[in-house]
Amino acid sequence: MATAFPKQLYKQGDPAMPPEFRELLVKLLLDAHLENNGNPEYRKILANIADAGLRHAPHGRAMEIEAEIVRQEVNHGKIVAELIEGLGANPNQHRPIKQYAFHIPLEDWIDLAWFHALIDRVGLYVGIEMTGAPYEPLAKAAPDLEGDEEFHTRAGFLHLKEICATPEGKRAAQERLKKWWPAALDMFGRSDSKTSPLYVKWGIKMHENEALRQKYIAEAIPEIRKLGLEIPDNLANRRFL
Repeated sequence: MATAFPKQLYKQGDPAMPPEFRELLVKLLLDAHLENNGNPEYRKILANIADAGLRHAPHGRAMEIEAEIVRQEVNHGKIVAELIEGLGANPNQHRPIKQYAFHIPLEDWIDLAWFHALIDRVGLYVGIEMTGAPYEPLAKAAPDLEGDEEFHTRAGFLHLKEICATPEGKRAAQERLKKWWPAALDMFGRSDSKTSPLYVKWGIKMHENEALRQKYIAEAIPEIRKLGLEIPDNLANRRFL
């Protein structure tokens, strides 16, 4: 494991910022953290979420929640684009969205509910990780990103509570969980990632991939069980172990 460096808070444009630290931040924000309004692929993801939310919402209040989620995601993309620019990189790049969870079709309201409950929940953990980052602009932005993602995952579980109120809805939600649970766990990346320890070394993240995944599992399982659902095997249908 890489030795952690003493934490030093770097400001935007700080000439003392080590090149490796800057390169890791740029890589994180351009590739691993997909929210960036300068990336056309992010806009496609947002369009899919907006379409599914407004198309499948079962009532007006649900539509309002979905509209607010999309508004917040657009703001996230603006914040991250500004962070990338502040690091001297160009946010207006076409970058593929590597996390396959964002390419799973949102075919109905149940899919969208699980997307918010589990996939947006990963975003919450990422936001918490970056709250203590030793880059001042990111550390300042992270709490707002974290708060929004907490709203998104709570909205997902609120939707699921309504869905699971009927036996048919509960059965459908249980079946669909088999698809979204492994996708969420895979979003944390490979356990043997060579980059993950570097983020911890520089204080950009607090946990390596597998440790953060296990934290997510331990805290998400009770929320799923409150719905009366069973948890799939954590290794079933996984792509990145």
